[in-house]
Amino acid sequence: MRRLGTPCLLMAAALGIGVAGCRAPVSEEAAEPATTPEPGVVEVRAEDYSFTAPPSFPSGWVKLRFHNAGAEPHFMFMLDLPDGVTFDDYAADVAQPFGELYAKYRAGELEQAAFLEQLGAAVPEWFMTAPRVGGAGFTSPGETSETMIHLQPGDNYTIECYVRTMTAGDTFHGDHGMLRPLIVGDEPTGLEPPASDIDIRLSNYDIAVDGDLTAGRHIVRVRVEEDPEGLIRHNVHLARLEDEPATAVALWMNWVDELMPPAPARFLGGAGQMSAGGESYLDIDLTPGRYAWISETYGPQGMIHEFTVE
Repeated sequence: MRRLGTPCLLMAAALGIGVAGCRAPVSEEAAEPATTPEPGVVEVRAEDYSFTAPPSFPSGWVKLRFHNAGAEPHFMFMLDLPDGVTFDDYAADVAQPFGELYAKYRAGELEQAAFLEQLGAAVPEWFMTAPRVGGAGFTSPGETSETMIHLQPGDNYTIECYVRTMTAGDTFHGDHGMLRPLIVGDEPTGLEPPASDIDIRLSNYDIAVDGDLTAGRHIVRVRVEEDPEGLIRHNVHLARLEDEPATAVALWMNWVDELMPPAPARFLGGAGQMSAGGESYLDIDLTPGRYAWISETYGPQGMIHEFTVE
């Protein structure tokens, strides 16, 4: 895969896209592999605003250990690029029209419905059909989340965070360095999915949770049953609720107008966007308190599951 060679890297992915803008090139430091502490585990460090991760991940089932060392929430959206599509194509063919349309929306020249409709028509068909493979869910500063995903050998991916910045107004983390290519190698990890005691199924538009969410460690299997209409795929994130109700947290998880730190809850990871049939496995450790599983974008449509740990 070729690196994006221009100094102005444009963010990509609607609801997995950021506003077009200039970013510094991916730093050499960010491209250096992190130490892998155990087989099949890839360490990813998120900061304001960069990913430090290996430039190539192993294939098969991979456990992402996602450390948020920044001052703002971060996550990692992952897209499997089709054969023949490069990271440069992703930036130019998806981000270019997005940037133009998003600027019009923020300037008040387009209503939200018109913006999303025109964006859907502008992005290429391969973007609409490219598999979303999960990735680290929303993770608050100082937290570490673990998400197991399945990666295809030899494929090219993009990784991105599109939380909006505290310091630069209507721009997104991807505009400042949190968008980069990823190559998946041919060497498999040899890992198999772990046995889970919690099962979550995501459909249009429901979160079904089976299992007893008690204090302590749990392995959570997340499966997407069907694709929703539109640009974003199903996802789910674990929030420890503080003062705000879960419905307010769901409204904050709206990339078009919100996603601006500080977050109204403590995010503990989750399963990022996945296409229908996709599975992720989460390793979580619950302490007493109020929690919710919440879908970015679809939370206000009922995809919220609240629970209390005694």
